[in-house]
Order: sequence, then C-alpha cells, then structure tokens
Amino acid sequence: MTPHRITAAVFFLSWAIVLGSPAPADNQLEFFEKKIRPVLVKHCYECHSADSDELGGKLRVDNRQSMLAGGESGPVLLAGSPDESLIIQALRYDGLEMPPEEPLPATIIKDFETWVSLGAVDPRDQPLADASSRAEPNAADDESLWSFVPRQDPPVPSVNDSDWARDSIDRFVLSSMRQIGLHPTDDADPRKLVRRLYHDLIGLRPTQADIEAFLVDFDRHGVEATARLVDRLLNSPQYGVRWGRHWLDVARYGESNGDDGLGRNATFPNAWRYRDYVIESFNQDVPYDRFLTEQIAGDLLPAATAQQRNRQLIATGFLAIGSKPAVAMNKNFAMDVVDDQINVVCTGVLGLSVACARCHDHKHDPIPTKDYYALAGIFRSTETLYGAAGNEKLTAPPTPLHELHADLQATRKQPDRTSPPKLPAAYSEFINALEPKLHATLESKPDELVLQGEADFSAATFAEVNDTRFTGRFDQPTESYSVSFWFRNAVNNDARPITAYLFSRAALDDKTLPGDHLGIGGKHDKSRSGKLFVFNGNVKKTSIVGSTVIPRNSWNHVALVRAGNQVKVFLNGRLEIASEIEATFATSLDYCLAARSDKFAPLTGNIGQFTLLSRALSDDEVIDLHRSSGQPRGVRPSSPLGFAMGVREKAKPTDCKIHINGEGTKLGPSVTRGVLTAYRNVSEDGFNDISITIGSDRSGRAELAEWLTHPDHPQTARVIVNRIWMHLFGRGIVTTPDDFGVYGARPSHPELLDHLANRFVREGWSIKRMIRAIVLSRTYGLSSLADSGMTEQDPENIWLSRHARKRLDAESLRDSMLQASGRLDYAPAKGSAIETLDTLINWPPGASTDLHRQSHHRSVYLCMLRHASPQELAAFDLPDGVSVRGKRDVTTLPTQSLFLINSVFAVEQSRELARRVLDDDVRDDGDRLRAIFSAVLGRDPSESERDRSFAYLRTTEATLAGGDEDRDRCRLHAWASLAQALMTTNEFRYVD
Repeated sequence: MTPHRITAAVFFLSWAIVLGSPAPADNQLEFFEKKIRPVLVKHCYECHSADSDELGGKLRVDNRQSMLAGGESGPVLLAGSPDESLIIQALRYDGLEMPPEEPLPATIIKDFETWVSLGAVDPRDQPLADASSRAEPNAADDESLWSFVPRQDPPVPSVNDSDWARDSIDRFVLSSMRQIGLHPTDDADPRKLVRRLYHDLIGLRPTQADIEAFLVDFDRHGVEATARLVDRLLNSPQYGVRWGRHWLDVARYGESNGDDGLGRNATFPNAWRYRDYVIESFNQDVPYDRFLTEQIAGDLLPAATAQQRNRQLIATGFLAIGSKPAVAMNKNFAMDVVDDQINVVCTGVLGLSVACARCHDHKHDPIPTKDYYALAGIFRSTETLYGAAGNEKLTAPPTPLHELHADLQATRKQPDRTSPPKLPAAYSEFINALEPKLHATLESKPDELVLQGEADFSAATFAEVNDTRFTGRFDQPTESYSVSFWFRNAVNNDARPITAYLFSRAALDDKTLPGDHLGIGGKHDKSRSGKLFVFNGNVKKTSIVGSTVIPRNSWNHVALVRAGNQVKVFLNGRLEIASEIEATFATSLDYCLAARSDKFAPLTGNIGQFTLLSRALSDDEVIDLHRSSGQPRGVRPSSPLGFAMGVREKAKPTDCKIHINGEGTKLGPSVTRGVLTAYRNVSEDGFNDISITIGSDRSGRAELAEWLTHPDHPQTARVIVNRIWMHLFGRGIVTTPDDFGVYGARPSHPELLDHLANRFVREGWSIKRMIRAIVLSRTYGLSSLADSGMTEQDPENIWLSRHARKRLDAESLRDSMLQASGRLDYAPAKGSAIETLDTLINWPPGASTDLHRQSHHRSVYLCMLRHASPQELAAFDLPDGVSVRGKRDVTTLPTQSLFLINSVFAVEQSRELARRVLDDDVRDDGDRLRAIFSAVLGRDPSESERDRSFAYLRTTEATLAGGDEDRDRCRLHAWASLAQALMTTNEFRYVD
C-alpha cells in the first residue's frame, strides 16, 4: 500500500463514515417465475405434484413447503446452500438423477444453483388449487387490480393552510399528511436545495461558485430564483446524461451479451448508439409517447430526413440489446429472444411481468397464456438484428444490423446505369440558373467547341466518340472553374495503361502537360484501375485519386471543381475526391473534352451535357445539380455511415401458437396477434373499448405502440410518472416501480398518482415539464431534517412530511470525484471502447479480457459490459443490464469502503486535486486548504476543520519524511490523502 493510501485509510476512519441501509434485491420473484417455475412444471410436475398419477419418492415440488419437507430421501432444498441441496445434486447427476431421461442443460442447472444460493425465493406458499376452482381474472378484487382500472380525475383537495402549497401536488400531499396527524417539516436550507437540484437533474455537484450565486439570487428572489436554476439545469446537456441513465436501467442496457450460460460473453459493438439516442431524446424532451413509439416501431415510422431515419432505426435497439441465452442445444432460442422483448415492453412500460405467462396462465395477475402468445406473435413476426454475437455461433446465430446512411433515399440495390440518362427539363433549367459560360448538350455537333476526329450525335446517347477531342477556350484567365458532364466508358479498365482521359484544362499539345487532367485509371497501377484521378502535369507530377471503381459501359455524371489549389471531384452526386493539388495551367485558356490535351488516351464511349463555369461551384450546388437530373446517386450502394442494433419486419408475419409448458416442441392452438385483454375483464368502461387490428402483412409493433401510448391507457402514464417521482424523492408512490400487478405495492397516494398521470398526458407527455412541476413543489423543497416524533410516526417517510436523504449512486460518485479533481470531461464521449470489437470477453474460460479504457467522460459513457462492469462503478449497486431494473438496490458492503480507500481511481483523483492546488505558487496553505474543501465539499472549512486538517497534514508529512521519502512527494501524499478522506465523508457521498 502506498503512503498515500495508508494515510488516507487512517484519516478515513477519523471522519466517521456512515453508509446507507441495505435493501434486498427485488427481482428474485421474477427470477423464479422466469427461470425456475417453468422447468419444474415441464420436467418435474408429472411425477412430483398433486396431479401426479403416482407420486415418485413421496416427493412433491409444486409448493415450497413440500420441497422443504422432502420425500423418502429427505428435504430436497436447503436455502442458501446449493451444494447441500438434494435438488441440485439430482440435477447434476451426482448420486441422484433428475430428470431420469437425460440431464438438463448446464444453463438450467446454473439457474437452479443461483436460485438456491439466493435463498430459494418461492411464492408458492400453498399447494395449487385445482384448475377448476381457480378464480377468473374478472373475479379479482378491485384493490388488487387497481392499476388495470381506468385513471380517475380526482379533485384537488382543499386544505386549511393553502398558502403553504405552491402546486396542486402539495395539496394532495398535505391532505394525506394531515389525515394521519403529520405536518410538513421546514423548507430545506437553500445551500442543500441547490445541491439536491444539481444532483437530481444533472447528476453532478454544484461548484462553490454555483452555490454562492444561487444563495444571492435566492435571498433576493426566493422561489423565482429556484425556477431559474431549474430551467437552466433542465436545458443543460448534462440533464440528458442523468435522466437517460435512468431509462437505460429500465431498458436493461448493456454492451455485451453477458454470460450466455456456457461461459461466453459476446460484445455488442454498436449498442452505444442506443445509449446516445436515449440521452439525446431526453435532452430534446421527445414526448414520452413518441419516445416509446420510436423504440418499439421506429423502423416503421416515416422520416423526413436521413438523420431522422437513422435515429428511428437506432431507437429500435431497445428490443435488440437484451441478454440472450446460448443457442447451442437450445431449441427455444427464438422464443427466448421474444420473451425478453415481451418482458422489457411490459415490465418497462406497463409495470407488469407478463413473461410469467409463457408456460401457464399468470398465477396472480389477470394475464392468460393466450395473451402472452398474442404478444409473442408480434415479436415472432419481427426480425431482431443484434449482429455477429462475437462471431460465436454457439452463443447466437449471426444477424445483419441496420445500415445508417447519409442519404434518405439510400438503397442496398446497385443503381442501374446501363441505359443513357433521360434528363428532365428541370436539369437544363438548373444549369441555366447557374449562369454557365457554356452548356453544350452534345446531342448535335456543338458550335462552341472544335471537334477533332469523328463523332456520332443523338438526343438519346449524346456524342459517341472514339479517338475524338473537343476543344475550347476560356474567355479570360481564371484561377477557379467548374466543369460537369455525363460519360460512358466502353473500354475494360485493365485494357490499357490509362483507361481514358475525360477532360483537360491545359495548353493544347504541350508535352509537359501543365494543367488539370481528369481521367480513369487503367492497368498501369492496378490499385487505381477504374477510379477517377486528377493529374497536374509532368513538371509537378502530382496525382490524386478517388476510391470508386466505375464499371465499364455504365453512364455516370462527373463534376470537377477547382477553387485555388483545392480540387474536388463529384461522381454521381457524391464527393469522390477532395484534396489540394497545385494549379499548373498558369494563364492558359485552353481546355479539351474526351481526351487529354496531347490527345493521349481518348475516351471510347459517349459524352454529353458538358457545362463550363468560370467559378467554383459549392458542394450543395453540385449535389443539387445532380439531384435535378433525377438519376440515382453513386455507382454502388451507398456506404453506410455505421450500423445499429434494432429490429425490422419479417417478410411473412404470422401468428404464434401456444407453446405448451413453454416448450417449442409441444404446440397448441394459434393465437391471433394482439394485446392484453385484462382491461376489459376488470372494467366495463374506459380503456377496455380500445382495441387494435393488425393487418396480415404487418407484425403489429406499430399497433402495439399505438395501444401502449393511447391517452387512456391506465398503466403507461402511471408507471412513468411513478418512476419520475421515485428518482426525485428516493421512493415511488408505488414502491415497486416494475410491478404494478397484484403482488406489487399499492400506491401510497393513489389520487396524486392519477392526478400526475392525467397532467402528464394532458401536457403533451413531457418528462421535463413533469420534473419541473415536481421539483418546484413545496413538497420537494422540504428539509430532510425532522423532529424525532415525526420520524417515529412515519419512519419510512411514506407521507412525505420531510425529504429523504439519498446516497450518491455509482455514476454520480465517480463523476463527482472527477469533478473535484478537475478532470471531468463534460463533452459527450464518441462511440465505445469496443465499437470495433466483435469478440468474446471471457472465452476460453480463464482468459477474460479487459476491454475497458480509461476515460474522464461522464460515467454513462463508460463501456457497460454485462458481467464485466467498469471497476469504478461495480461496487456501488450498478445494474447488470440483464433484466429491467427500474429501482436499483442500495447495499452496504465492505467492498464499498475498500474501494474508497484503495481503488486506483480514487487515489488518482485525490492526487490530481492535491497536485493542482500545490502547483499554484500564488496560494498559501490556507488558500490551498480552502481550495480542497471547495472542490470536494463546495464550501470553506470551519475553524475546527481547518485546525484538524493542518494538524493531520503536519503529522503525516513528518511520518512520511521519516521513511526517507522525498520532501515534495511527502507533501503531495499528505495533501492527497486529505483530499481522498474528504471524498469518503457523508457530506460528499450523500445529497442532503
């Protein structure tokens, strides 16, 4: 351990660090329903359930109590101890063998080991009743199905102290608070409020200058100052970074597949584009209904520009970036992908775990199996584009990706250039508007040009030439000029040293060839065969070349533009060459067409529509000139700007058959593609009347998106406003944000939830607007301090009489450390550390590869590999990206404290801060100490803190000096350890 780390550890202990309370993971029930119950039903119930004809070994596994009690061999389940549980031994074929026919795949056995090690959570507390006695969904009580019922429009409550409320939100909260005998605590201190707003809205700490400026403004203008600050933060690009990360948790974002069950973990090199799409969407405040529609059906939406089209394709990555089980020995791989898509849409958008109905009717929510397969048909009719999967076919069969193009009309088909162009009248009109010095169509012998040799002219094919030269002269010297024409070359590109010269601006018949010569490369240089080039003569001997091979006998448009020493060549409306090349034509006025100025390598083929200008055309003018021709751009399909994961329609959409027990080899009746039917069973009016019709030629994703975003959908708006509330208050109105079903929590303030949801829809589905309203409410601005009586009466702060203290999450902690050190790069990071790597992270076993790269950008831009997360974030409850995680775990572990003391990252940031303040010779030590406190805590030290800090620094420097350390190094270590200790304090790590 370095001296810096030792001293930091000592000082760390002296600052009395208190971490948050642990909370259990909340997704274990979902794990059981998705991974464990289906296997038990499929492989075990036949012999070990209440419905078995003969109970094998007197063992039942259809309820938790029976598994704990066991059968003839004793208990089969010892929660927390997989190696000692008989069920695991049986699955491993270790003494016992289950199922007896053949062992289950290793991936399933691993799931059971995980389940048991996590405590074997199992909701089957009682044996299942007979199917005949099971209650129908519409028999469920209204309270348990509250989220399926249409939203109400509750009146805003009247309260006695109405002056306290700033928003209708406050009236709902105050009314509920009063009913149980509570009253709101004081308003938060402005210094704490500004930090709370910075953290909640952009995920960063305010600087001391930011705090002081707000305090002055707040002292003068009060709430108006707060509103100005909120507007500024919401308009900051850092807002999208913060709130985009919240959605990425829901979208189970990851840049690799994660462990596929066979130990493989394939990279997703293009997943980062979805990350950037999300951040951009939040910054632009894309309405939430549009945001959802783009992610579910963006490829089906019209687009006015190529940029919009690319954006919508990238959005569908929402459905493609999920973790996938290995395809090897997995006949259900395609349905596993569908299952992930159903889960992210339903859990993420509706707060319902619909995926539980894959094998059987949902055990508690009113979702029958047929509804699951109605949705499955939509996604089975969708092709998922996730890429090469690390080029490992055992992980997943490779798929294409979305191609992103600069041209809205980009096509994957080769343009047909075998026929002469049929040019509309608009083409000549456009040329005339450019005011050319010459426009010779070459449909007949031109009067303006001198013809040397023979040529046949026609309106269809222009001038047919062979050993022919057209010559002309500029009317005055000009450094800049442009030429444009159509041509067809009839000679093989490897038939002669230079295939053909098309144009020269040079003194005619001067053997030194001073000037510009545009030609097509031949066999002289095979790397240039068929490519356009520009040559400036035998004196300078400079040549520049394009990259596109022009097929023989194809018709093409070329434009050459010279502006001083800059030359650009456009081929069929696309920039082909752009480079500096010295102009050597001097004062010569001569030019020639269809051959070089010395008659070498004349064109064999056709040439027409020659246009000459004595100025340089702009790029837009050249492109518009070609566009006016109505001909396709390019020679070959346009090269993509990049690629994106996503989805698209399958060629033949089809309905899906029910998979009995979730098994693809046992098929039941076909189910028409559609959406959930529970709403019509729960309510007789409202949303139950909204239905969709899916055409036979469509997957149904567009219709699904329309249904989800219908203004009257009872769950979509409720779920998102609850997520927003949770991120701002630390606790949702519904504390299970991913579960609005029967087993989920009931809303603490149901009227407020509906009020917010109605308001959200009515005000255009604007997330920014909803956030603004909440953070400007009196409720949000309350202090986190309250008297003991209030905390004893409402220890979990359900009734919001105070604000909850929040600990910095993983990203905010790292970003704040970088911010304190002065190293934080606020600009968006470009791409990803793995954007060129299609590979396996941890294969072969034991050969794990570290693909992470050092970065000073915001944490959201770090490479988020599943099961190989960034070390700077891994210790602080970062989601694994495997499943929807609307609410992160908050744990207290020794590894978190060890990270703050020992991590290379923490040491580097504190050392950089210390180095920065020590290198400033203008400052004395008092100024330096204030600079350290300001950078880390946003304030000056108190007198007591000043004295303690200087005493610590003196003692530490003396201790280190006794070990023969260089004096300057001792000083740096001492100040760095002080900075690191401050970064471990509650004041730094907590928001309030």
